Amino acid sequence: MTDIIPEEHDAIFVTNPVNIQYLSGFTGVAPMERESFLLVTRREVRLFTYPLYRETAELLVKESPSSVLGTPLRLTVLSKENPIQKAVSETAAKQNLKSIGYEEKNLTVYELHKLEAELRGIRLTATNDRVEQLREIKQIHELRFIRDAAKRTDECFSMLIPLLRPGVTESFVVSAIESFFRDHQAENAFSPIVAFGKNTSLPHYGLSHVSQAKLAKNDIVLIDFGAKMHGYCADMTRMVFAGTPKSEWVNAYEAVLAANTKAITMLNTGERNGATLDAAAREIIAEANLPVYPHSLGHGVGLAVHERPRLTVAQAQVLTPNMTVTIEPGVYIPGSFGIRIEDLVFINNDSITIVSQSPKELIVR
Repeated sequence: MTDIIPEEHDAIFVTNPVNIQYLSGFTGVAPMERESFLLVTRREVRLFTYPLYRETAELLVKESPSSVLGTPLRLTVLSKENPIQKAVSETAAKQNLKSIGYEEKNLTVYELHKLEAELRGIRLTATNDRVEQLREIKQIHELRFIRDAAKRTDECFSMLIPLLRPGVTESFVVSAIESFFRDHQAENAFSPIVAFGKNTSLPHYGLSHVSQAKLAKNDIVLIDFGAKMHGYCADMTRMVFAGTPKSEWVNAYEAVLAANTKAITMLNTGERNGATLDAAAREIIAEANLPVYPHSLGHGVGLAVHERPRLTVAQAQVLTPNMTVTIEPGVYIPGSFGIRIEDLVFINNDSITIVSQSPKELIVR
């Protein structure tokens, strides 16, 4: 199963931490730092990491001697005397590698220059999304882990509803989510979005700061969050109305719910073109004389909360069995309010499974 290596290459140098985790099972402590690398050849998957992780990596290789590609998993420990470019060069020489692809979207210019200086005589060529394409199709254990994360997310939402009383702050609800996950063998798949009132009009509100905004009487609440379990993510958005909702909120909610339902019904009855699904959802919202959402209808979910595929009118991507995607149409009125309803679904051979089980009928507290 080494088809992630293009025919014209002998190997791929993998630097994206999520791709490294997928192929080898290795995870570091700080995902934003370079704690590991992989060189995928047709003979092996070689993990490069630092002495800090030696014991962890050695145990991983001992317990899982084969990579997800079916080839042996091997380990090289890096050091000041044996930096990554030298270690890759030595491996390339031993395996007579002449051409290596690298992840153009992840490798830095500095890292590329270091490799080029060391790997003289070896052709280095940019590649895109080779591992990401493989990750689109989930294995049975991955689907199970995502289902576990979605179930924990549903349980958390049930806990949250009674907390949504006038006077509670957005930051308090965020803390409640994080505490619930910690207490139930989970963690955040991403920083939760908890928005009250006019803050709901910002699709990715709150990801860069903690807000002390308070919930008012007769207010609107948007919660977009997900648990992560066994390394796999869930993603769900629900709306709650604290008191009597305004008629414009109700009208927008009904339109978004209709768009969500339309896309899910089409997907369940066999429509597999992501662009067609997105267009159908947008049409429902436009017919209600509301502005269509400025994002795609949905995206893949797995080890990362946003991954391939994307369901968008901009790309006619065919969805296939064992993909896991979101369906999340929305309406956003700048400075006033926003509505989004998001479900996580598994695509089966002839149908789908809706994994997000939290209620979607209009919830009034």
